[in-house]
Amino acid sequence: MATSITSAILSISSLKQILHDQLSLEQNCSVYLAFSGGLDSHVLLHGLSRLAADYPFSLNAIHVDHSLHKQSAEWARHCISICDDLGVPLTIKTVTLAYDQGQSLEAVARDARYTALAEVLPDKAICMTAQHMNDQTETVVLQLLRGAGVHGLAAMPASKVFATGRLLRPLLGFTRDDLHSYAKKHQLRWVEDPSNQNNRFDRNFLRNQVLPVLRQRWPGMDKSISRSARHAASAATMLDEMGLSDLLYCKASYNQFFPPGIAVLRADQLAGLSPAHQLNAMRCWIRINGIDVPGDERLQSARKLLDESPEKGSVLWQQGAFRLYNNFLWLCNSPDVVLPANEMMHWNPESPLHINKQQLELRASRLPGQGIALSVVEGFELQVRFRQGGEICRMPGEHGSKPLKKLLQDLAVPPWLRASIPLIYLHEDLIAVSSLWSNPHYIPAANEEGYIFSVHYH
Repeated sequence: MATSITSAILSISSLKQILHDQLSLEQNCSVYLAFSGGLDSHVLLHGLSRLAADYPFSLNAIHVDHSLHKQSAEWARHCISICDDLGVPLTIKTVTLAYDQGQSLEAVARDARYTALAEVLPDKAICMTAQHMNDQTETVVLQLLRGAGVHGLAAMPASKVFATGRLLRPLLGFTRDDLHSYAKKHQLRWVEDPSNQNNRFDRNFLRNQVLPVLRQRWPGMDKSISRSARHAASAATMLDEMGLSDLLYCKASYNQFFPPGIAVLRADQLAGLSPAHQLNAMRCWIRINGIDVPGDERLQSARKLLDESPEKGSVLWQQGAFRLYNNFLWLCNSPDVVLPANEMMHWNPESPLHINKQQLELRASRLPGQGIALSVVEGFELQVRFRQGGEICRMPGEHGSKPLKKLLQDLAVPPWLRASIPLIYLHEDLIAVSSLWSNPHYIPAANEEGYIFSVHYH
């Protein structure tokens, strides 16, 4: 749930109270402020610099130069000057934005900024940003116009996990007018980004054209909207708790081969929940696996898979996929889970084999009486390939052989994973299928060591 950050007057003492009582800032921690050189971040930098001496915490600033404006170098010099005056160490990080036609420049710049901040932060550091109550209003209205649910309407939390530490927003309880008053009192100087007047951007249009008219009619709207965001955050927390409980109920024990980035649920258990619980559990499942939640239409299609296609089916979106197979519902972190290497690779099992630009690592460990006998493969290089079709697996004793396709079906390996499973050969003899199967004709004696193969992903 979002922390409530409210105070009547912005001052050094009120900022200290927020940091200590409401945001639980630890003493002797490392604080890094995202410093643009504008009004908002300058006010926060000034306040933090006054507190850093006796709080105490170590204060640093980070300026991210997006290189989008001809004055960006001048803004960087301004930030250097301000930080020198306040005695605050400054790091300048320059980023180059790459975005496709149709993407939001605002969103791309924001993502690049937070990525740059995370790269600079040391382990377990606190990152602070200077968003205020007016920014929160804009975020809530934009989310409302996009048709967001309670997670979107919760807008910006005052505190959240970021990188290996936390991100804090101490100014959410203050309006832009409050920050202006503070800056005037302390005679601060700041830069103004002319792009803030460009109403081509949605946030600027709201800020410059729409919200001032609404504030004339409802002067207290920012506090009311901020309160609504906190209510939405509380509701979102309860939905997450309910979703986690439902996911635990539907959890699948699936011990076969599949790479990280894939999660599995019992489809029949999930189908037994009400439609509202199904959708909430799916959204929760997607979020906790770090995947962007698709639109309602895709989610509804995925939910209908449970009723209409009990054995197989899929719903794909740009960032992920739901795949139903054999009463298991799989959540994949991309429509194409793993891209196998096409070429044959030679491998000495005493060292890991890296495949697909280090994304996949094949390892061999030694265990007595299990896997592939060392005495059979020592002195030879193994070969690693992927399915091409027609592969044969030898069965125990004189029981002949079985097509690899049939073996994978018997092991309930989903079809979309089968092409990505490493096949291990000695000469032309298939001796192992990843960790799923070992050729019984190569089993070591009880007191003899054997190779057990395993796949690891990065």
